[in-house]
Amino acid sequence: MARGLQRARRRLNDGGFAPHPGWRHFIEAGYRVLTSQPEALADIARRVDDEEWRTDKRHSWALILRRLVLHMDWSTGLITGLTAERLGAAGDRAPRTVSRVLAWARDAGLVVVVEAGATAEFLGADTNRTPTYALVTDTPLPQQPETNSGPPQSPVDESGDLPTSNVSSKPLSGGRRPQPTNPQRWPSHVVPGNPGERNAATFTFISRLGLDGRQASEIEIWRARAILKPWWEAGACIAGILHAIDHHPDRPEVNRGDACRGAEDPLRVLAYRLRPWRNRLNELPRAAVGHRVLPVQGSAVVTERSRAALEPVHPADHRAARAAARAALAAHLDELRERRRSPQPSRGER
Repeated sequence: MARGLQRARRRLNDGGFAPHPGWRHFIEAGYRVLTSQPEALADIARRVDDEEWRTDKRHSWALILRRLVLHMDWSTGLITGLTAERLGAAGDRAPRTVSRVLAWARDAGLVVVVEAGATAEFLGADTNRTPTYALVTDTPLPQQPETNSGPPQSPVDESGDLPTSNVSSKPLSGGRRPQPTNPQRWPSHVVPGNPGERNAATFTFISRLGLDGRQASEIEIWRARAILKPWWEAGACIAGILHAIDHHPDRPEVNRGDACRGAEDPLRVLAYRLRPWRNRLNELPRAAVGHRVLPVQGSAVVTERSRAALEPVHPADHRAARAAARAALAAHLDELRERRRSPQPSRGER
């Protein structure tokens, strides 16, 4: 620890804002650090717009987050040398409000503290050390338009670089588009647990809504994953989310109608309809409640219901016997339902 304090003190006394050399280890896999200010501002505007905040809170918190963007390093994207007082002054709020803004940004997966702040007394230096922040996102990089460069206008010089050939612009597939691979369908009453299962559940959910046809090109799958991820983690299944979209928790007997028909942005409508169900998934009907998936045994996925059906039950325990019978029936019905929904092979494919 003494050596670490000595290195931190040396970096602080150098008069620069050099972060800890291993700061990239604090960025989780699947996330990237934002280095473009326009992209960061657009991401913040979208996240703030998704929250049901008052107008004054939305305005002040957006200004505080905008101040973070304006202090980004052009090369690394890190934010250093920014105190809570300056952040609060940007939104005309107290430092304690800045703490709440940063806590929300960290929970939302927008801000990562790659190096915590420290006092001058702790470091043995003359000044305090401000925290170092990084704005991150799990969205892919925006694709740049491809430009086909023609042959060089001048011959190759003495550098040894080969000339650009027109062959490089020809497709290797012979003009044929690759056939898209259909992701594995996810059961409607099984709660996805890992990223692969959540991805399969998201594709299945989009298909159940009828958005996998002509509207598939208009659906940004990364937005769908971001919208549905907190609901998967909260224990919702596909059947539960479909019920939540069609019904309001305060008026469960009223059907809200088709959420995607005529909508310019179906994902925005879905996020709006799911908001009233936050922290109220326990009010879903029994038919829309999912079950967790247990570790795989062999080639078959063992669920909680099927495992309860396989466990031996004492004859005298009638309650456990009835529960096991209901679990076995539910598992069997789920298997039949998914088998009916899976596409049947044609005669030529058999």
